[in-house]
Amino acid sequence: MRNIFFALLLLTGNAVLGSDSLQVSLSASKLIKGDTLEFACIIPDYKALQLPNATLNVWIEDIAKTKRWKYRYPIINGEVQASLLVSDKIPDGRYAVTYLVQRGFLKMYGEVMEHNKKDTAITYMMITKNKKGTYFDNARVATDGSFRLKSTLFADSAFFIFSPAVKSKNNYLNIHIETPLDSFFIPVLQQTTFITVGNLNMLPSNQTDTTRYTFTIDPYEDSSFLPNVTVTATIKSKLQQYDEEYSRGAFQNNDAIVFDGLGKDDIARSSGILVFLQGKIPGMTIEKDADGIDIAKWRNEIAEIYLDEFRVDNISQTFIAPTDVAMIKVYRPPAYLSSFNGGAGAIAIYTKKGAYASNGNNRHSFIVKGYTNIESRWE
Repeated sequence: MRNIFFALLLLTGNAVLGSDSLQVSLSASKLIKGDTLEFACIIPDYKALQLPNATLNVWIEDIAKTKRWKYRYPIINGEVQASLLVSDKIPDGRYAVTYLVQRGFLKMYGEVMEHNKKDTAITYMMITKNKKGTYFDNARVATDGSFRLKSTLFADSAFFIFSPAVKSKNNYLNIHIETPLDSFFIPVLQQTTFITVGNLNMLPSNQTDTTRYTFTIDPYEDSSFLPNVTVTATIKSKLQQYDEEYSRGAFQNNDAIVFDGLGKDDIARSSGILVFLQGKIPGMTIEKDADGIDIAKWRNEIAEIYLDEFRVDNISQTFIAPTDVAMIKVYRPPAYLSSFNGGAGAIAIYTKKGAYASNGNNRHSFIVKGYTNIESRWE
């Protein structure tokens, strides 16, 4: 279906902007909320430009330059097609859509800080957002502590956890990572076009006039992105503050049983996370599966495990040292935190991060932004 759409765009002359290097086609330039913005990009001479694998960044910005939305997609053999559903959260107005091409796919590089050459390899686990299953692999560590992970295409975001190759009770690794696509943003091709959302008759000219618009890569200050400041008469505990900052959506369920890893040390002193929970939750039992791995069950149903709200296999929780745990939330059945859940219970493990990580807490887990789903929402 998408190939047909792409061919129709080219045949019907809907390519709104093009050059010898980059051709961009849109399904429509005038949209209303609920419409879908479909676009296709092609690099005609991608071989000569040495762009067999590339990344397309689609940045949408309102003309008044008060807000910007960013999406990115892999370009394979010079082509990519995608769509964005215009949500009802998008205000009426004129928007600039800029297409920026970067060389290569998403890559990750890292460094073991304060490397003393005892770790010639490290183990890492990748958990993709809201997907079942996890990916394990090893990375070779150079004598200067640097390493590189295999190129991996994943949608939305992924949670990476690093641990010593040789099992250790405490994860002593202190890791620094970077993704060149984000750290060194250098586009090799660029095009900008304009679209309209809704009725423009009632809007001021600074929200509709495109003649003075100029695209800049440099970020700008935007008050709409600043965190809200809330003044209350009650001093909230560290756990309450953490919960408000890092719990989202269904995980904000007030019926959860919450265990504190910030103000108390009983989780940190335990030999394992499930071992800590054993006997504390009525109806929940801890058993071993065929591989000898601890699993949690309610009424013979295996409980789901979430790590920083990423769904993981039960084996994944062994990567997290109890000293790294900020909070554990336990949801009795039926939890219904994801589409994979059949009504079983769930355990959500949250790690220490940001201001809640102590100065001596080494960093070895990261959330990395991946590619946008081919069919996504603009909101």
